[in-house]
Amino acid sequence: MNLKQSLLTLALFFIGFAVNAQSTYYHNQLDDLSLQEGSAQLKDSGALVTGRVITNYENGQLRMEGYYLAGKKEGVFRWWYASGQLGSEEYFVNDLKHGICRQWYANGQIKQEAEYQEGQPKGRTKYWDENGAKRKVKKA
Repeated sequence: MNLKQSLLTLALFFIGFAVNAQSTYYHNQLDDLSLQEGSAQLKDSGALVTGRVITNYENGQLRMEGYYLAGKKEGVFRWWYASGQLGSEEYFVNDLKHGICRQWYANGQIKQEAEYQEGQPKGRTKYWDENGAKRKVKKA
């Protein structure tokens, strides 16, 4: 692991601890939140959100979980299908994708894996079909 990867891993580790010290916003509070591309704000005051945001489907199943720092995505974000199957896992630094990001089909098979650096694709993006067979590899 090179120095940049080590520092990113260490930063994500410490962000995990910071999450516990911050507010957690649950799905029933989303009427109070504005989640748009680029920021998370409290609707009444316009204050930028710092804390973990959790959303659920109407059936109570987890839909999305992620951490915002001053209104920007920071650390790991996960999205689930209504069935409970993980749909995607993406890493962010200052609201930009950074690191390995993965997506899965509703049946649990891997769909895509890509590495990002400061919001830009880096290296190869791999794609699979719904049966798990690799379809293609695309260079950034």
